[in-house]
Amino acid sequence: MKKTIYCSALFVILAVAPGFSQIDRKITVMLNMGLGVQSYSVGGLCNGASFELGFTDKISAGGYFDYALTGTKFGDHRWKAQFVNYGVRGSYHLASALGIGSNKFDPYAGLSVGTRTVIRRERLDQNPYSKLHARGFFPGVHMGGFYHFSQKIGGFAELGWGIAILRMGITGKF
Repeated sequence: MKKTIYCSALFVILAVAPGFSQIDRKITVMLNMGLGVQSYSVGGLCNGASFELGFTDKISAGGYFDYALTGTKFGDHRWKAQFVNYGVRGSYHLASALGIGSNKFDPYAGLSVGTRTVIRRERLDQNPYSKLHARGFFPGVHMGGFYHFSQKIGGFAELGWGIAILRMGITGKF
């Protein structure tokens, strides 16, 4: 039930957000989709999406959703697990503060808070590292930059602590 509510809320926000940019040109909508390297001790890849509403040229806030699959073999024990991570994030855009940004390059740093759900594919009860991947609430930090190839399409790279240490992908600006 909780997942249905969160997914419905995300759908409504994504559906309504472009309408806000038509009403007030000060609000910018950024939609990011990317691939990252996990920050868990066993490594692996994760993919995810985030959106942010730019309220000013310095502050934006929105949400994110990440999915990761990882596994390892430890002695005779083999295990795999899936991670789903979602929450809210906010960013402070540093272009004017650092004097290094331009129309094409937009550096930023921010904080996030979310929840992690572990979906176990194989038994983890005999794995000594299974406690490292606890469910529940966790904070995160990120820093990175957008590079806009055109007015609406660009790329991004991000370093952070959360589900991914390094993430790269495409971004759309509406």
